Amino acid sequence: MDKAILQFAVLLRKAGIRVSHAEVTEALKAITLTGIDRVNFFNAISATMIKVQTDMRIFEKIFEYYFNPEFMSARHDNCSRFGPLVPANPKTTCQGNDIVPGMSKGRTTGFGQGRGLASAAVDNFIQVIQAGVPEEMSALVKKGVAGLGRLEEDDLEDMKNAIRQVKVFLEWNMGIYKLENTASELDEKTWLVWQERLKNLEDMLYLELEKKLIIELGSDALETVLIRENINQLDFYRLSSQQTAEIRKKISKIAHKLASRVSFRQKRSKRGRIDLAGTIRRSMSYGGVPIKPAYRDHYPTRPEFVVLFDLSGSVKIFSEFILQLVYSIQSRYLHVRSFVFVDTPDEVTGYFQNREIEDGIKDIYNLARFSKTAFSDYGQMFIDFNEKYLEILNKKTTLVIIGDARNNYHRDHADCFRNMCQEVRKTIWLNPEPVESWDKEDSLISLYGGLCDQVFECRNLEQLDRVARKII
Repeated sequence: MDKAILQFAVLLRKAGIRVSHAEVTEALKAITLTGIDRVNFFNAISATMIKVQTDMRIFEKIFEYYFNPEFMSARHDNCSRFGPLVPANPKTTCQGNDIVPGMSKGRTTGFGQGRGLASAAVDNFIQVIQAGVPEEMSALVKKGVAGLGRLEEDDLEDMKNAIRQVKVFLEWNMGIYKLENTASELDEKTWLVWQERLKNLEDMLYLELEKKLIIELGSDALETVLIRENINQLDFYRLSSQQTAEIRKKISKIAHKLASRVSFRQKRSKRGRIDLAGTIRRSMSYGGVPIKPAYRDHYPTRPEFVVLFDLSGSVKIFSEFILQLVYSIQSRYLHVRSFVFVDTPDEVTGYFQNREIEDGIKDIYNLARFSKTAFSDYGQMFIDFNEKYLEILNKKTTLVIIGDARNNYHRDHADCFRNMCQEVRKTIWLNPEPVESWDKEDSLISLYGGLCDQVFECRNLEQLDRVARKII
């Protein structure tokens, strides 16, 4: 059991949950007191290993996979790092069949059902949602996933495509369409209940597909699934809606910590560190003898920032996370002026003052004038910023540009950006694209980045936290 708990802790860390050695020791002690009854066992290790409530969802998933004999019935060191992942009863393993969505060689593309299954599938789907019986919902999901046949590594890499094929088989979208038409004749409360059941059914579908992948592809599939749960290292554009909500909570915590940090600069003082240069200058009044030393101490100051966000489609999600970060900091201590742009800048500082973040972002999209076209144009944005806002930049200001530097093959107007950089204390660029994509196609990151003091890759929460601590 000790070895199993240690391996379980390794899996938790892969999923982004911090588990210390002391917490593992406490978990082992708790198990000796509570025994290995499944409920008591779960409560004991969750109470000792989980510190943040948002981590409980991931913990429950890993617990179910790791300690369920269906997934890991045997653990032998000579098989894999975590032991072989095989079903408890191999004879029941679904090997697939020749019905939609799994075919003998390929799968459906999503255009039609074939074999006249549509009507029965739709009726079954509607009945399951209307009844809301968990066992029937689970059976429906298992039927759809089993129809995929034998899964391959491509399904692990692109789970969304596999999910889409299962939905085609179950006539998911047609079922929702008919439910919506039926709901128009009923009260709103019933439709809300059905919507909740649809959401639960989709969650069950993802979990069932993950289970099948782990059974058939082994420990590599388990590690891949857990890495995807690590929202600290998951690229922002890969986040699910549930993970996005968790990220927003974590960003608020980061912002709170950053806002409480204070930068310092030096001033003359009557005590503190000796100022060697000042002492030498002062000694000239005494014939070069340092009779009266000079001191230099630190006092807090608030850094000033001007932040420009690219809100074009390619970086929209990332920019909204940064907007939340800046909003949280701006509402506390720091002097921040915020601008958004696609091809022309518009100041949005006032949208966040004494307001909720959701209302501020909504008004930015509805009221701010930051786009003349649908395509980003950094060069034109730099021209407009020089004309409208150049006077707000000074040597106390840190200029932060947030975007992918993809200029859609427009003129770069790097001279205008250089003019902005010369006016400020420091210029920093945050790029949400992976480094491998820089300078490819219409990316001008090296051109613009060469004028900056620092350029950072910033595409997940871990990088955002690290970069924010360096900047502030």
